[in-house]
Amino acid sequence: MVEECQRCKEVDEDRRTLWMSCFYEMDELGIPLTHEIVEKEDWKQKFYTMRVCKECRASWMAMIKFWFDLRETKQQSTGSGIYVRELGATIEISEEDWYKRNPGIEPVRFKADD
Repeated sequence: MVEECQRCKEVDEDRRTLWMSCFYEMDELGIPLTHEIVEKEDWKQKFYTMRVCKECRASWMAMIKFWFDLRETKQQSTGSGIYVRELGATIEISEEDWYKRNPGIEPVRFKADD
């Protein structure tokens, strides 16, 4: 069966399905993932899937390897008290970044107790 790659739109017969489950709503990413529910005897889990060509699967695998090897440092506080959700994490952003993302909207600030 001829299928289109959901990432690069190439059309041919060699498609693979990427499966991912991380207990997080992946819709935030804005990519064409579909939902699959897998049920076993005593559990039910939502998986995200995407049908892709061999080259796109290889790129996905390379990014997973890059992520695994990346040694990030903990985010430093900006002191703004402005927190947003970004790709599943709560991060503090600067006031300047807030206004770039949300022109004309005042942020809610959270300050740590002294």
